[in-house]
Amino acid sequence: MKSKFSKMMNISFITSVWFIILGITMFILRNNKIDRLALITAGIFIFYGGANMIDDYKAFKPFYFFDGFTSGLLSIILGVIIAINRESMIVLPIIIGLWFIISSTFKLRMSLALKDTNNKAWVPTYVLSLVTIVIGLYLIVYLSISNITIFMLGISFILFAIVDIIEVFIFKKNIKAIVRVFE
Repeated sequence: MKSKFSKMMNISFITSVWFIILGITMFILRNNKIDRLALITAGIFIFYGGANMIDDYKAFKPFYFFDGFTSGLLSIILGVIIAINRESMIVLPIIIGLWFIISSTFKLRMSLALKDTNNKAWVPTYVLSLVTIVIGLYLIVYLSISNITIFMLGISFILFAIVDIIEVFIFKKNIKAIVRVFE
């Protein structure tokens, strides 16, 4: 279980680095066409989903709070929806916001596992998970209702990725405590 968890954190880290690069690109090149940016975002989702499904298929073991196949399939489906509707500015923030929330609930559960072991790292990871849920809600509610700006979407990507990377490091540092709760 420890190696599976470590692989999941590595996939999350790589995905976050891609989100930072995409967010910086959106921030700097605000006049980029949204369809290109949506296609890159769809590629990130499909990579994340494929990596989780492959990892889950190679070494399937019940992992009580995470199913790589299900979340991977969901990520691929969301990536395909973004790719098909890449010129629609309404679909993009809703799907990305949902993905941020789903990803954050997984991290929220891991922070509660740390709490069960009396590990003080649970507090910052819990707060950071709540922050990314708020970012996801912001994308769904605000950006899908108002005129979306590539600038704000880029900032959301960067914020999500930074928080995710911080959580990855904290969780990897406390991997033994988390795994102990679920064994």
